[in-house]
Amino acid sequence: MTAVDGYLLDNNVISVLARPSDPRHASIEAHLKALAGAPVMLPVIAIAEIEFGMAKAKNPDPVQQTQFRAFFSQYPLHLGIDDNTIEPYAQLRAEIWRLYATPRQRGHKERLPEQLKERTTGKELGIDERDLLIASVAAQYNLVLATMDQNEGMKHIETAATSLAAKGSPISLRISYWN
Repeated sequence: MTAVDGYLLDNNVISVLARPSDPRHASIEAHLKALAGAPVMLPVIAIAEIEFGMAKAKNPDPVQQTQFRAFFSQYPLHLGIDDNTIEPYAQLRAEIWRLYATPRQRGHKERLPEQLKERTTGKELGIDERDLLIASVAAQYNLVLATMDQNEGMKHIETAATSLAAKGSPISLRISYWN
């Protein structure tokens, strides 16, 4: 793993920062300004999610597209998934499975994080594969994941990271909630 300190912006943070008309923009921009020059990077997965959203729109807004692409170029350090993402991803996902998956004789009942459910209530955990990959990139580069995502899925990813840390794992995930 590469030891880099800085911030990785989740797609929900990027979406607000790239749209000055969003009512949350000033608050999220204040978080960004408070970083005092710390490196800020964007995950390729988040950029792809945003581009997908714009591409599927029936009536794309060219002004909005320009705003997003200008934001992407303002922060040119775009981090993708590579061979060094494998370990944090595998460790986080395995810990999520240890904590939440339904055991079977061979493996687990669930195949994807989206299929995991709370064992007692049957409620879906809400873990999104893309969120897990973005969190893995943050852990890979020792970056703080800046997100507004306080749903159960992100909390379960954070719980898995905390559990790994308690076991002495070198995988470290730090999350900052910008709400």
